[in-house]
Amino acid sequence: MPWALTRRRVLLVRLLTLGLAAVVLPALASGCAQQRADRAVFDSGYAALQAGRWSQAVKEFSRYLRQDPDSADRGEVYYYRGQALVHLERRTDARADFLRAVGSDARPPIGQLARVALGNLYYEAGHDLEAVKQYAVVLRDPHEAVPMPLVLLRTGVALARLGRWEKGKRYLHYLMVNYPDSAAARQAARYASAEAFRVQTGAFSARASADVQARQVRRAGFTPRLAWVRHSGRRLTAVQVGRERTYSGAASLAQRLRRAGFNTLIVP
Repeated sequence: MPWALTRRRVLLVRLLTLGLAAVVLPALASGCAQQRADRAVFDSGYAALQAGRWSQAVKEFSRYLRQDPDSADRGEVYYYRGQALVHLERRTDARADFLRAVGSDARPPIGQLARVALGNLYYEAGHDLEAVKQYAVVLRDPHEAVPMPLVLLRTGVALARLGRWEKGKRYLHYLMVNYPDSAAARQAARYASAEAFRVQTGAFSARASADVQARQVRRAGFTPRLAWVRHSGRRLTAVQVGRERTYSGAASLAQRLRRAGFNTLIVP
């Protein structure tokens, strides 16, 4: 049965995943649901996704896929369900859905957005090589719905964390020149011009939680400091270690902290 296109306009809704990720969700749903009983199921899942009812969205999209596992729009549904799973902190399941979306030959921009989402999961887990691979595919075939400043920033930082600092800086400079008014460009400028780098092991809304981690860092043989940082409009207390003059020095320190059991983020 043919697909019904009830709206041609693309509505962009910004969803914040855990950590630093910003994922752009295109509302293509109205153009892909079938004209039969499962249309109501799809619409219910999509409405739940927009409203932030993540568990309900997963339930409805799963029901939709069970009703028609070979539907032409399954890639889009996998992408939407993956976004809800990220918010539920079910990252392994989300990664599986994004991989299904990539492999489903979904119409643009779902394939590109699914790769961005995959890259974000890898990036936030510290799997920089895998993140760069996903972002590279997107950069070779971009779409207007893709959050290009974010992709460029994370590509540059991931390359730097892999020890390829000069190549990473090229992406950061490209970002600053072509998207100068973006928040990502301001962050890129801090990285590109930084005179020193620290390794951040966590950022907390509660000062008491930061104090607990600082004591753990100290017991592991490192010297922590507390710093105020802002993320998504919130003021957080960060636990940071070191002050390295070079990115490679900070990367070495970060490796030692990871071996001691801490998550790490290199910050200028």
